[in-house]
Amino acid sequence: MSQRASTDPTHTFLVIDDHEAILEGTVPALKRAYPTVEIFTAQDIQTAQTQIGYYHPTLVLLDLSVPPKPYAPASADVGIKFLKLLIESKLAPNLLVVSTNIKPLVQLKPMINAYEGGFAAMDKSSPIREMIRLVDFALRGSIYLPPELRARSEFDRKWLEVLTLKFQEGLTDKAIAERMQVSDRTIRNYWVRLQDALGIYDEPDKDLRIQIAIAARKLGLLS
Repeated sequence: MSQRASTDPTHTFLVIDDHEAILEGTVPALKRAYPTVEIFTAQDIQTAQTQIGYYHPTLVLLDLSVPPKPYAPASADVGIKFLKLLIESKLAPNLLVVSTNIKPLVQLKPMINAYEGGFAAMDKSSPIREMIRLVDFALRGSIYLPPELRARSEFDRKWLEVLTLKFQEGLTDKAIAERMQVSDRTIRNYWVRLQDALGIYDEPDKDLRIQIAIAARKLGLLS
């Protein structure tokens, strides 16, 4: 079952953008794709913080260039600081950044790669269908950064240990978690990080773990 089809009707989305024209296009598109989800909007960070505290949204869709409060000038610095707060918060909502300039996200890459929730980013000029695809991606807890934000990936030794235990010893995720003395959620997180580092994304007709193994062997990460 797809993530969209199984979205809990009690889940909520928060869309943060100070352009009414964008909201008028984004919100109806989200409602068509997720008819059971309640969607709220905010045009400044002050309002957004109130909405987040009250509704605890499942997904926050954020334009980086936003004003700190009503009638104040918009700034990417404001959006970056707010995004950092969201990433560090205990709520760990799934996040989608939709902005005309996503390059400032580079400064948050270490935090994004370690984030417990889903995270995706896209240019504001991208088609609506791309936005919906990335919303689905973030809701699954996956991490996606556009090519311009990706640098050469460094592979954490723990990710490599997961590869070895899975594909050389044949352990299940639960057994891997027990061997490494971490939670099942941490192991799922490691798979997401590996998937992103190897540049592998979900394809309906392909087994994701097998694709990871193939890519890892090509890089010499598995014998």
